[in-house]
Amino acid sequence: MPKRLVFHAVKDSFVALYEWFRAFRKTFSIEPGLYFIGERYDVAAPLLVTGNYHLTVYLLWRVLRNRTVRILVIDTDGINVWCASGKGRFCAREILRQLRRYDRRLITRGERIELVLPKLSLSGVSLSELRKNGVSPRIGPVYRRDIPAYLDTAPLADRATDTYRFDLRDRLFTLLPSLAQFMKFGLFVCAGLFAWDHWFATGIHWQVLPIIAVSIVLYVVLFPLLPSRTFAIKGLSTAGLMIAGMALLASRNGSGIPDASTSAFYALFTAGANLFFALSYTGNSGVSNYSLVKREIVRFLIPTIALGVAALVVIIVKGVMS
Repeated sequence: MPKRLVFHAVKDSFVALYEWFRAFRKTFSIEPGLYFIGERYDVAAPLLVTGNYHLTVYLLWRVLRNRTVRILVIDTDGINVWCASGKGRFCAREILRQLRRYDRRLITRGERIELVLPKLSLSGVSLSELRKNGVSPRIGPVYRRDIPAYLDTAPLADRATDTYRFDLRDRLFTLLPSLAQFMKFGLFVCAGLFAWDHWFATGIHWQVLPIIAVSIVLYVVLFPLLPSRTFAIKGLSTAGLMIAGMALLASRNGSGIPDASTSAFYALFTAGANLFFALSYTGNSGVSNYSLVKREIVRFLIPTIALGVAALVVIIVKGVMS
């Protein structure tokens, strides 16, 4: 039987905040199945499909909690809609599998099942397969804030022309999780450099933290202005800006340009950190393509590792030679 979708505002708000800090990674999930919002289940109410990532379902519930709607939560392994569709988890096969769990009279009163798909799921859902199995899919809005107004229009129309803008507001939503995620790596690097500096005075340790933080902020804020549609090239562009900026600041500083080994370490580390973040950001944005991302990672993963190894070699040599 369908279950009423109920969240506890305080507890689930903290859970959602934790999931946000986790940068959309797999955390908590909702049991797949047929749910409803409202006082009672209504077979005539609109049927929306979503994945079973807790944050996704919770935010959908928040925007629809004062309405009577049905929600089919499919098993996406606790991954959000966009990522799950790109990886083949949010698909027609899984939608049909969940529908078949229920008596058809609970799903529809007509010959065909009408349901609304999130626009960002279309990369993984075969609409033709759904139609062959008696389902009439409608393409819903990109943004959840547009869903109430969309449901007020009758009959429901496709929103196939809706676009994901990934504007500054969207990008800032990814900024804090990205900082939380990557500053963790920065702390490990910093700890290693402090330990090395303790035994071999290099003078390089905490400085990597602001480099990482500035890299992330610049990349996220300047994302649409950076050249190329390739995430890695955008990262290298950010690195170039930062290296030029550091050189300019050093030249204006009374102490002058740092020694060659220090300059080499900062340049290599900055390039490697920016490239590493750029490749990782493909999973935090909504404008990447899964097949292109795989190709990009294959192409740029080795250069990223090479830059990191080169920076490590430079700092080791600098310490030994000091």
